[in-house]
Amino acid sequence: MTTWTKSHVLLSTQRNRSLPLAQGITLLSYLIILNHLRKEHSSTFREAEMLRSISFHPSGDFILVGTQHPTLRLYDINTFQCFVSCNPQDQHTDAICSVNYNPSANMYVTGSKDGCIKLWDGVSNRCITTFEKAHDGAEVCSAIFSKNSKYILSSGKDSVAKLWEISTGRTLVRYTGAGLSGRQVHRTQAVFNHTEDYVLLPDERTISLCCWDSRTAERRNLLSLGHNNIVRCIVHSPTNPGFMTCSDDFRARFWYRRSTTD
Repeated sequence: MTTWTKSHVLLSTQRNRSLPLAQGITLLSYLIILNHLRKEHSSTFREAEMLRSISFHPSGDFILVGTQHPTLRLYDINTFQCFVSCNPQDQHTDAICSVNYNPSANMYVTGSKDGCIKLWDGVSNRCITTFEKAHDGAEVCSAIFSKNSKYILSSGKDSVAKLWEISTGRTLVRYTGAGLSGRQVHRTQAVFNHTEDYVLLPDERTISLCCWDSRTAERRNLLSLGHNNIVRCIVHSPTNPGFMTCSDDFRARFWYRRSTTD
């Protein structure tokens, strides 16, 4: 589930297990667009593949969709048209785990089970650069841009988060120590805090939050997240010291830093 920040629009995903399916056809997935101010349904897209990641274009007119299939989709939410790169070689070779636009929408980034991170042109829908074996061949769980779009923060199932410089394609900083009890099994995300001074990554074995200084990779104290199962998702506020976590214990928690008073 995601929102478009400039409107009262909510995008949800759903798999319909009740529909009769033809032989050889997988369960259908749906993109459901809602106006949560008016509490009404706007439109629905149907996908034959299981949905794994979605990202709104900043204009609100397009949606990037990553599915179990390696081909990246771009949907026009007004016409229901689907666009893909004209060159099949641009695509991943396994399921897409993460899709995200940069703030100006002139680029977007994808991460995949094939272990690659791909940087795409936001206008031509073509792949610009591929970071091969970004996490030593492990599945790439997440990839997001910094606010200035000069860097990409990624995480993988090697239990490592990395900061990449886009202009050179090299790793600037490695954030390690989250997987001391072994490689992670499930997907989660590495995110910046609102000032981009820190990098946050949930640790699935201890169900705690790992935190590093984004520039020096100095690790801070662990924060217990209070969940009873692995944390699947973490989203930090872009403007305030607060974040949300979602877990397989069927709970979401909101965390914030109280302001100090004299």
